[in-house]
This record gives sequence, structure tokens and C-alpha cells, in this order.
Amino acid sequence: MFASSNYPPDQQAADEFVAQMRHGTLIACPPGGHPQVSILPFVRGGGYIELHCVQGDPTLDAVRANPLVTFFVSDFLAWSPHDWVDPVDAGKATLHFRAVAFECEAEGVSTDPAAVAGALRRLLAAYEPDRTYEPPAPGDFYGPRLNRLATMRLRELRRHVKFKTGPAATPAARQLVADHLRARGEPGDARAADVIEHYLKR
Repeated sequence: MFASSNYPPDQQAADEFVAQMRHGTLIACPPGGHPQVSILPFVRGGGYIELHCVQGDPTLDAVRANPLVTFFVSDFLAWSPHDWVDPVDAGKATLHFRAVAFECEAEGVSTDPAAVAGALRRLLAAYEPDRTYEPPAPGDFYGPRLNRLATMRLRELRRHVKFKTGPAATPAARQLVADHLRARGEPGDARAADVIEHYLKR
């Protein structure tokens, strides 16, 4: 992502955003091949991102061939036309989004059913803390499914943050965009306005 001075990274806001998200995109580049991508649930903590995927996923093959990967956590909010900011400058049309790109090194890639079960238990603890279920473990109930999966940990090396929540303009102009979004009323516009106003208040 281009690091624009108009949108300086807020590392605390980035951590809060990633903690709220339930999926990201794993991007892995095998030597001499095209980048492979998979949308995956994740658990993050202690400088690591833990994932699981199907063993037949070509992205897993790419990770094994080249463990230097990117995990991209993003949230598209809305688009706004130029004239919400400037009546003649078409360059003011823009997308609004939040995104964090983690540059990582994959470690501990495993197809061991016990390791996969452990990753799934941690994922369920994060996503469904109040639900009841049969805990994932090797055996008759989960065994055939665990045998098809793999798990890995991504060690975070660097990250790039870009929150384009409103135009690169004054707070008043950002509020005006939020107001226009509410008035337009397309799917997602009200939530986009809420997010823009949330960061205005910060």
C-alpha cells in the first residue's frame, strides 16, 4: 500500500481494528509462479497470526515453497463522488476503507491432526467464547475433517497501515461526506458514515 502523508498510520487504531475483524487474506508467492490467495479466519497474539486451511489449498503449497507472505486485513466502507468535496475536481472521488498489511514469515506449518485441533480450539475460543460444542480433537467425530486440514503460524515482521476514513480534507469536509453517505443510503453507507464519524471523534 502506498503510504500517503494524508493518512498517517495510527498503530493503536490498527490494533483495535484487527482485533474486531474475523478474516483476512493470506497472500503467498511461490518462486516463479503467480501469487496465491485465500480468505481465512485467524487468531492474533504475541506477534503471531495463527491460521488453518485445507491441505489442497494452492496457497498452502505456495507458503511451503516461500514462507515470506503477506496477511491482509481490510474493510471496504464505501465510495464517494468528487462533488461531495469539490464541485469541479474529479480527483476528489475516492474509496473509503481500513487496511492493515502484515509482512510475515510462516512457521510451524503442520498437517498433524492434533496440531490442527489445537488451532481450531483457539479459533473457537476467540470467535465463539460463549457457545457449547464438542471440542475439536482427533477421533471419530472430527477426525476425517482434521485429516484434511493444515495449520500454520505467521510471525509478524512488519506492517503497513492505511485508514482512508473520509477525504484528505478538513474535519468539516469529512463530516459532510458522512452526512452524504447517510442521505444516499446505499447498502453499507450508514455503517461507513458511523466509521468515519468514529475516527473524527478520535
